[in-house]
Amino acid sequence: MMPTRREVLRQVGAVAVLGTITPWWLVRRAHAARREKLIVWMPVTQPPQVETLHKEQCYAYAKQAGIPEHEIEYSRIDIRQWQSKLVAALEAGNPPDVTQPAEKDHFSGVQAARFRGPQHLLDVTDLVETLQRAAGGFFPTALQAVMFHGKAYGVPQAVSPWPLITRMDLLEAAKVDPPTTWDAFIEVCQRVQHPPQLTGYGMCLGLATDADYNILQMIWSDGGGLVEADEKTVALHSSSTIRAVKRIAQMYQTHQIIPDAALSWDNQGNNKAYQARQVLFVLNPSGLYANLAGSDRDLQQVTGLLPVPEGFAGASEALSTNEWLLFKQNPYPEVAKGLVQYYMEPENLRVVMEAAGGRWGPPYAGMYTSAFWQQPALAHWRAMVGRGRPFGAPGPMTAAAAEVLSTNLLARMMHRVLVDHWEAEKAVEDAHRQAVEIYARYPEG
Repeated sequence: MMPTRREVLRQVGAVAVLGTITPWWLVRRAHAARREKLIVWMPVTQPPQVETLHKEQCYAYAKQAGIPEHEIEYSRIDIRQWQSKLVAALEAGNPPDVTQPAEKDHFSGVQAARFRGPQHLLDVTDLVETLQRAAGGFFPTALQAVMFHGKAYGVPQAVSPWPLITRMDLLEAAKVDPPTTWDAFIEVCQRVQHPPQLTGYGMCLGLATDADYNILQMIWSDGGGLVEADEKTVALHSSSTIRAVKRIAQMYQTHQIIPDAALSWDNQGNNKAYQARQVLFVLNPSGLYANLAGSDRDLQQVTGLLPVPEGFAGASEALSTNEWLLFKQNPYPEVAKGLVQYYMEPENLRVVMEAAGGRWGPPYAGMYTSAFWQQPALAHWRAMVGRGRPFGAPGPMTAAAAEVLSTNLLARMMHRVLVDHWEAEKAVEDAHRQAVEIYARYPEG
């Protein structure tokens, strides 16, 4: 017979490994009653030192829980195969007990939205409520990414803003201040650039998700957005969106501060241009900055992570999030919850995030007081995370918003203007129509 919850959780009461929160489901000496392994899939997306920490923490939890090592199946999954392997495992009825989306697949909560639909994900509301009492609680956007109708179908694991990644040394050499508005940004680009060796703005304009994020951040700054406050009425066709599209077209065609090649870039194109020192600015997740620690330390030391410039409606950064996902097929859900709770203990999380070097930050609002987060390059991080938005803002990253992103609807809208020479309003109207069709297929957004 499968062990009862009482059997799995025996000897829990006196344990308090998290300090600030009570681990009421932490498992101890339950291995004698287990018939199945604890299966953990970890996508290979992090620096080696982070992958090592994740694995070490998994086995440390198992030891504390009384689970022998041979009852842990810890697998490193190629990011190119994570989603296809997961779909196949779900169809076969044997998904992992615990995983997190591959970095290229996370889309800030979209995997939680995708897999809760077919009733695959475990309801972890109780765990999230417990963790919410740690380290100042979760940032609202991180929490929003896992919630659906008042229940949590994932656990916030990390956050990463999309700052204006900047060659601070070139600004200092030109004796110009970092731009705080898009008008000032254009002026700085024109003053500092000397194409083709150096162009001002490495804006991704290819048919890639980085392009959609870059375009939407410009739309947000002018007061537009993808949807209305009800989170499902498409709001793309607006004067704000048209103004933003026109500004991007002027940057590319008139001011010529965006490289010609940007129209064909994939999600690595802007990264490569910055790493090759061919552009002054890019809008990108902070992973680009963290990666420079291993590829070009000198460039990292002169790189700044600045707030996005303001438009007519102010400024707002995009915010990527990542989540722990736990699946319902697990015969011992409390064991999986215990592992995630162990991972999310603030001290365990701190060493992982700092080892990542600024690639991600903790989703807890109160974990930004350590010396690591006081570095000059990270000075704006906490503020950017606090006001960051998911792609589906003002709502979470719903399945409908994910389809808009994955089909590159906004990038295609810009191609209508820059390649097909459509008027901005016509391109916006067409994109709005397509977005309405997408949202109509998802009654819940």
